[in-house]
Amino acid sequence: MGLFNIYGLLGLFGKSAKERRAEESRRRAQEEDLEIYSGMRVEVTSDDGRMFLTAKLLDLRGDRAQLQPQTEGNLLAGTEEPIPVTLRGYSSKDGKAVVIEGTIRPGPSGVWQAERLVLIKRSNDRAFFRVDTSIDAGITPMGSFSVEEETCKLLNISVGGACVGTKQRYNVGDKFILRVKLLPDLEPSLMFCQILRIIERKHDYFEYGCRFLRLSTSDEERILQIIFDLQRKRRQV
Repeated sequence: MGLFNIYGLLGLFGKSAKERRAEESRRRAQEEDLEIYSGMRVEVTSDDGRMFLTAKLLDLRGDRAQLQPQTEGNLLAGTEEPIPVTLRGYSSKDGKAVVIEGTIRPGPSGVWQAERLVLIKRSNDRAFFRVDTSIDAGITPMGSFSVEEETCKLLNISVGGACVGTKQRYNVGDKFILRVKLLPDLEPSLMFCQILRIIERKHDYFEYGCRFLRLSTSDEERILQIIFDLQRKRRQV
């Protein structure tokens, strides 16, 4: 047995079962053809976890593609060098969340050139980029005899859902209407939500992880733009 194979076996047995499964999953993902994801909308995040661009992945050939921005502006204006990024999207073709890594650089007419693209992960979870917030909001339970709005805090938001904090007690599966003014110059938004997770904090305070219901494509685009604007405003402070 060659020296390379011996070291390979030692490395294999020196890793936990979880690490071996993760490596095997990554290897299989890297071998997949990326072209089926052409046309997918993606959220582009930098190494430090900031989303600076939402775009449509176009003309995907091999490990190269173009990114057509779907939001106004970006957080990397003036950048000329290739930037390592992570692309996160949801493929309606196979109903899975998709994570792709690569580099991007500015191209002509506001289009970004994506290169060295590698599929890192596919999963059944429809995971979206979340931005932390601390905004006063209100919730009105659906299917309740009470029509009074109850106060809460919007703790974070993504295209897929939000997390709210309140002293009111609810159950998994409960639905409510969330009213929140996401930016000072915007009218309050109304969003239908359903509770998926509950975290009980101290002093009878609860955090509810919720998904949005009945969102149209235009609703999703509006939330994406708001998330983008929230991040941009934070950088200006």
